[in-house]
Amino acid sequence: MPSSAAEHFSPGPLRASMAQRRLRGLALQNLLRMGHCAPAVMKTLLDAFGTEAPWLVRLVAALPGGIGNGGNECGGITAPLVLLGLLHARDPEVAGLPAVVHQGRCLLRLFAARHGSTSCRDILGHARLPLRCMGVVRHAPGRFLEVRGRGCQEGVMGERRELLSGLHRHFQRDGFHCARAALERFLGGAAAPPLLRDAMAGFVGGTAYAGLTCSALTAGVMLIGLELGEIEDSRLRVLRMIGTMALGGDAFDERLNAFNRPMNLGHELVGWFAAIFGETQCRALTGCDFGTAEGARRYVEGGCLERCREMAAAVADQARAIVEREKGRRPLLSSPPGGAPPPGPPAGAPGVRLEDSR
Repeated sequence: MPSSAAEHFSPGPLRASMAQRRLRGLALQNLLRMGHCAPAVMKTLLDAFGTEAPWLVRLVAALPGGIGNGGNECGGITAPLVLLGLLHARDPEVAGLPAVVHQGRCLLRLFAARHGSTSCRDILGHARLPLRCMGVVRHAPGRFLEVRGRGCQEGVMGERRELLSGLHRHFQRDGFHCARAALERFLGGAAAPPLLRDAMAGFVGGTAYAGLTCSALTAGVMLIGLELGEIEDSRLRVLRMIGTMALGGDAFDERLNAFNRPMNLGHELVGWFAAIFGETQCRALTGCDFGTAEGARRYVEGGCLERCREMAAAVADQARAIVEREKGRRPLLSSPPGGAPPPGPPAGAPGVRLEDSR
């Protein structure tokens, strides 16, 4: 594997305007073969970049339905944000914030402008069939190219930029990153694969410091997908799933689609988290709006980071328990992409299943 994520995922010379027209058709074809938003978007982007990375499709396998079928951020946001992290997590900071945070905020803004909301439940409404999801999936890869091409320094402007850069410095001083904290706890002390750390870079402060779904929870859902996910690739099975949905049956039966199992297990984790902590949204969990001076001050001075650290540990432990229950306690860690295997985890601790990522 090449030495850097950027080299491995380089989009090549394809012009953005041509890419967007081509990607819409490709995204629709992938959706019809896979049946779920986040995996179809990820597969489309990987196809466009001419690379095979099944581990990335599995990483987003449990995200459909708004992160573990929780109705929150759409897979048309989360899958592109994973790839933006892989490409730009190590870029120099811009005005005191990681480049991927600027890009993530830009992605959220453009998505909401196009679809009216960033949440799956709002986009779907009360429709029995997820027809609006087809448009979301078709446009998501092109939106990724747009965000990546423009740099997105306007993603966070003015006073809000100052507030978020101060919050980011607070996180850095304490060595804390919501999603990465969950990842490291999940691995039980083993070194986290660098590319997996990069993939989670944008999931901080409720996704790019936007105060949305707790980023540690999102990481837990992604790790369930990575460990337990399989990849659906059948138009016939997807058609059967849609028909079941149209007739009011259980379209998320694990026998109907390979992505249903990790999504359902992700939903279990989301339900557990809401029952334990009362909410899933970062803004509600912390009682802090990061976009206001009062909210940022309350987070820094109120010891909220320690509570976030505890939530990250709890969600990682629960995600690991789900994986152990589903797979037993056999060793799961194998070689990460781009390097030698990290040290083995303690007895009983699962690792990251990346054997097909090369």
